[in-house]
Amino acid sequence: MVPRRLLSAPCVLEVERKFRALAVRELTQHGGDPHFQSLRKLPPKRIRDTYYDRTNILSSAGAWVRRRNGGWEAKIRKGGDFTNSRFEELTNPRDIAAYVQSVTGAADAAASAGCNFGLAATADFCTRRETWIADGEFRIVLDAMDFGHEVGEVELQLVLAGVGDEEPGEARKQEAAAAMDERVEAFMKRYAWAFAPGEPKGKLTAYFEKFNTGRQA
Repeated sequence: MVPRRLLSAPCVLEVERKFRALAVRELTQHGGDPHFQSLRKLPPKRIRDTYYDRTNILSSAGAWVRRRNGGWEAKIRKGGDFTNSRFEELTNPRDIAAYVQSVTGAADAAASAGCNFGLAATADFCTRRETWIADGEFRIVLDAMDFGHEVGEVELQLVLAGVGDEEPGEARKQEAAAAMDERVEAFMKRYAWAFAPGEPKGKLTAYFEKFNTGRQA
């Protein structure tokens, strides 16, 4: 009897491209040419984010650890830059603890989430988020932070499964993320009428500039 292969824990990849603001007063399916194949608006959400780091070690490594509405998340950059980014996302506290320890080398990083993985809070703010699902899979979000900044993103997610006890390899992750980034870029070019021109500024960059609390990579 051939043994059945077991799937490992899936890897969640996310690609996002920021935009400064919407170029239209109200985003609708037929608001420009060409129009969206489909567009569905989700209910607005209020998000509370607290970001954590240790003397900028994580941000310098291209990683962000945050507590969002009570749940822990880590985003590990797999390519791109501040505007066009590719990430692997972690939501299991054990995985986050292991990653933090591997980057900081601190023994207390493996502590429970209740100890904040040995990290200190660096930013805390609330966001009002508007979200649309375009063409069935592209997520358009517009965030307005409580410190007076606004920025948007077009996001695409992919769940990449491994086989056996092996997670997807790094080369496979990079290949998948690069293909996703190309699709997001093509989407934004096709619907350029929806996105205002100009250089977007990320929420953390804007936060640290406003409150002068240090630099965030």
